[in-house]
Amino acid sequence: MATILITGCGSGFGKLSAVELARRGHRVFASCRTLAAADQLGAETAGRDGIVPLALDVTDQASVDAAMRRIGDAAGAIDVLVNNAGIARLGALEDLDADALRGVMETNFFGALRVTRAVLAGMRTQGEGRIIMVSSLSALVGLPGEGIYAASKAALEAAAESLRYEVDRFGIHVSVVEPGAFDTAMPAKLAAGDAVPAASPYRPLLSYLTARAQRQLGTGDDPQRVATLIADIAETDEPGFRYAAGRQAEQVVQRLRALDESARADFIRGVNDTQWWSAGADRPE
Repeated sequence: MATILITGCGSGFGKLSAVELARRGHRVFASCRTLAAADQLGAETAGRDGIVPLALDVTDQASVDAAMRRIGDAAGAIDVLVNNAGIARLGALEDLDADALRGVMETNFFGALRVTRAVLAGMRTQGEGRIIMVSSLSALVGLPGEGIYAASKAALEAAAESLRYEVDRFGIHVSVVEPGAFDTAMPAKLAAGDAVPAASPYRPLLSYLTARAQRQLGTGDDPQRVATLIADIAETDEPGFRYAAGRQAEQVVQRLRALDESARADFIRGVNDTQWWSAGADRPE
């Protein structure tokens, strides 16, 4: 039985991964950003052995420290960390204000590093550990309107790759999971869209992308596939580094390998039908 910490367990991949790993006999500290969300998770998983909900805000060092003390008192060192907490903002990089840009990076990148740094000493001491970063296909493909989200995930993957070689001598394995399109709360939030400034030169593009995202809701893969993959990585003796997750991610990763820069640009424009925007044409009906 391993002691596992998963961040971002209020819904989606985090919640499902906590349930899957607890079902396999592990002790899972399932963290949520707020105490209210942790209490809600506790109510939803009441009677299920192995899940310990707790509050942990990855953007707050004091919150991380308090959670680490609680886990240490209850279970000792952490064997597996799943950095799953994340947020997304749809918007043009020129439009999004500094707080929005920093907010995404603070959660998706600095938050993951903050929690990772908190568990490394314990993993080094025990001579083993697993760190699983839940990234995104967006780390490999920067789609219009998703620039800051893509940047946060690309930064996370770059840091994870460096970390992999820094800690492998201590028996610590680092892996990155890259989900494509899945039916979780995040696509619904993106489809809802953020307020676009009325004078924004990107308004036609962003309204088109929002409408397109709304039409695609419910067409993604079952998020249980990611939960199962995370659990498998946590349990395997020799985990790999990078895992494409889901039909879309697997297909896109394979396709990108065969493209030169010009073909890649055409492919990315085609992925979300923005050829019209790049060509200077009006938004299609």
